[in-house]
Amino acid sequence: MEELRERRCAVAGVVVDDPATNADLAKQAKLDYPILSDPDLRVADAYGLRHVAGGPEGQDIALSASVLIDAAGTVRWTSVTRNLRVRPLPEDVLAAIDALPRGG
Repeated sequence: MEELRERRCAVAGVVVDDPATNADLAKQAKLDYPILSDPDLRVADAYGLRHVAGGPEGQDIALSASVLIDAAGTVRWTSVTRNLRVRPLPEDVLAAIDALPRGG
């Protein structure tokens, strides 16, 4: 997180759970970034991340994704997986940030 801050990056999580559940998660995990609610999957749909019937009870959920969005709102890099335990390596995220044009 420190290296992201040094690069002037903001981090936020977006999940389908309600705000109270997200607040509990953030507190328990001692997260220092916001967890935002997307119960209607509007954000997931905007980024093409809806996983139809992918939830434990067959409900639609969002695919696990990391998305790098520049200051202008342009998606510059994504990592998407169906396995929520798979995340991009920190060095891969930092490399993607460092590859952005200056001011991006």
